[in-house]
Amino acid sequence: MSKLKWFSGGTDRAYQALAIIDDLLHDLYKSSDNNALQDVLLQYKYELEKQQTPVSFILSRMNIDIANIIVKNGLTLSSFQSSKLKELTAISNIRYGF
Repeated sequence: MSKLKWFSGGTDRAYQALAIIDDLLHDLYKSSDNNALQDVLLQYKYELEKQQTPVSFILSRMNIDIANIIVKNGLTLSSFQSSKLKELTAISNIRYGF
């Protein structure tokens, strides 16, 4: 997976997000205590595949929902899962330079 440029478009961001979500889901299936997080990731994976809404908006909502699930359920993530979630949230960072 190549590094995203700050000016990358929605399709590039969606492609990278889907790859990270797949990695996360594969790792989360090993543990049964993260079902809520799996459900949220599957929901947003489906949205990103359809791309009926702007990708930046989908990613923004996804970040909020993931954070809420982790806090609400008191989830403890492995270092791999934490690093993947950090990558996933970084994809939504769009820099506007003038």
